[in-house]
Amino acid sequence: MAQLASPYNEDVARVYDLLVYGEPRAQAGGHELAFLRWALEQVCVRPVEDVLDVGCGTGYHLAPLARAGYRVTGLDCSAHMLRQCRRKLDAEGLEAELLDGNMEELEAEGRYDAVLCMNSILCYLVEAEGVVDVLRRLGRALRPGGLLVADNCNFFAQWRRLEEDYGEVREAEGVRIDYHDRHWYEDFASIYHVEIEAAVREPGRRWRFHSDEGLRAMTVGELRAYLREAGFEQVESFPSFDVNLKDETSGERMIFLAARAT
Repeated sequence: MAQLASPYNEDVARVYDLLVYGEPRAQAGGHELAFLRWALEQVCVRPVEDVLDVGCGTGYHLAPLARAGYRVTGLDCSAHMLRQCRRKLDAEGLEAELLDGNMEELEAEGRYDAVLCMNSILCYLVEAEGVVDVLRRLGRALRPGGLLVADNCNFFAQWRRLEEDYGEVREAEGVRIDYHDRHWYEDFASIYHVEIEAAVREPGRRWRFHSDEGLRAMTVGELRAYLREAGFEQVESFPSFDVNLKDETSGERMIFLAARAT
């Protein structure tokens, strides 16, 4: 068996959708896509044409938005993930601009009507100053009245998973992944760890994957304060992709809609 793979190299990018979402070529749909379309078409005060997806990965959100007719740009710090995203887009004849870069260095003054910041990527910024700095950068990337959609996991709702091992087999199109994860929490630093071990079997090849990601656990109140400090207005929060649950106080997600000043 090959050595452990590093996130997010070519091997991991190739099986990422199956590893993370449980299906190959996974894309947002259902309530999640409906929520995004509602936010872009009914909440944003300006017409939305240009959308930036920060941390786009393999195009989970990018592809369905491109299919819906938006001019989409994907930003990711992994060239391997971007190549996989391009393959997904090309398979459907979809257009998108893909940028190899880091959100902590984003400079895109007034280029977009909406910015997506999904899949808890803000939680990779373990210092409050880093969160606010990135939010300011995302705000500057918006045109006046533009909308930020930020989706974070509510780690404080995950206590039942702490120190428990979870495992399952994820299999599709000749690839089998024996998946295991464990969650643990550093209470002093407020860092939530997700440790993943996976054995991957592909035709003619076997390899292993290990990842221990430390993610900053933040409350709804903290993120609201950071968004305000970064200059956003009209901050609204949801505990799931349900437009009827605005400002509910309990849920496994923290989804924020925040506007740049007009």
